[in-house]
Amino acid sequence: MKIRNDKDILRFSGIAVLSILTGTLMMNFLSGPTYFGIGSILILMGITAIVIAIIAAATPREDLIKDERSVRVNEKAGYHAFVILLLTMALLQAISMIWRLNFNFKAVIPDLFIVGICSWILLRWYYNRRGDIV
Repeated sequence: MKIRNDKDILRFSGIAVLSILTGTLMMNFLSGPTYFGIGSILILMGITAIVIAIIAAATPREDLIKDERSVRVNEKAGYHAFVILLLTMALLQAISMIWRLNFNFKAVIPDLFIVGICSWILLRWYYNRRGDIV
């Protein structure tokens, strides 16, 4: 297994190490539960970034280049997922207006986010299986 060491991988790894170092210093030298939480999150983010950098460095650069078909599949799935998200929001607003619900969209935003992500994943899978993207 050959590991690349170009400037992008090294920069990303450096930021990850800096995040771990900052989190460690924050946990050791600053008092309070807030700083402990922020420091532990920084350390966790740094460890995750190092794992991502190692995985990206282990894959050849040619595997990371997308062809036109996969780009078009992602674009089309994204456009249609956005339309699904807008229609879901319009439907929720119509239901709220018809039945006079005091509906707060701030409470529903995480659910709408999950609907958008799931519809994008399903549409991307469907368009990839279908094969003919125009």
